[in-house]
Order: sequence, then structure tokens, then C-alpha cells
Amino acid sequence: MKYSIPDKRILRIIEIEFLTYLFEKEKLEWIDLIQDLRVIARCGCEKCPTIMFGDHFNSEIQKGNLIIDYVGKGKNKELIGVMVFGTDKMPTELEFYSIEGEYEITEIPEIETLEPVLYD
Repeated sequence: MKYSIPDKRILRIIEIEFLTYLFEKEKLEWIDLIQDLRVIARCGCEKCPTIMFGDHFNSEIQKGNLIIDYVGKGKNKELIGVMVFGTDKMPTELEFYSIEGEYEITEIPEIETLEPVLYD
């Protein structure tokens, strides 16, 4: 499976709402970047809602560091991991994955179920 496939588009409303929620909680300085983010690729599995960002459609995919780490629940109460990767300047990826490993993640979890992952 390829890591990513091209997907050049603007953010969907649900993605804007999701990023706004996460950035308000964890990375306030990125709020103003949301309006300029462009989706430049999506996960190579072609099923999950994971997307990669650029500041224009011809941006190269950048590897970022883990900045935000949350867990939420899908409509069937399955646990969905949510990670935002980024550089010191901007977010580079919004990733979703099955925490339990048994579910195929095809939708963004409900915002009201999100909780930060706490590390000891």
C-alpha cells in the first residue's frame, strides 16, 4: 500500500470544524492557518479520512512531528486515534486510526467524544 495518494482540494466543513476544535484546545497559534490549508494528499488505503496538508496545491508532502494526540469514538463506539503532525510553522497531517485494530476507520470521530491522550 502506498503511504499517500494525491487528493488536491480545499478542506471540507467537518475537517475545518475538527481542526478548529483541536487547535483551540492544543495549538491556538494555528487557528488562523486553517483558512489557508489545502489538502494535497490522503492516506494510501483510500478508505480512512487521513489527509495531508500544504499551503498550496503544489506543496510537497512534509514529514512532521506529533503535535496533537487524541482519542475519540466513532458512531459504533469504536475507539479512533486522532493525531495531528506538523512542523514548527504548520500542520502537515491529520491522521485517524483504529486503536483496537479491529475496525476499518472510514469516518471522522464525533467531536464531542474527543479526549487528549495523556502520557505519564
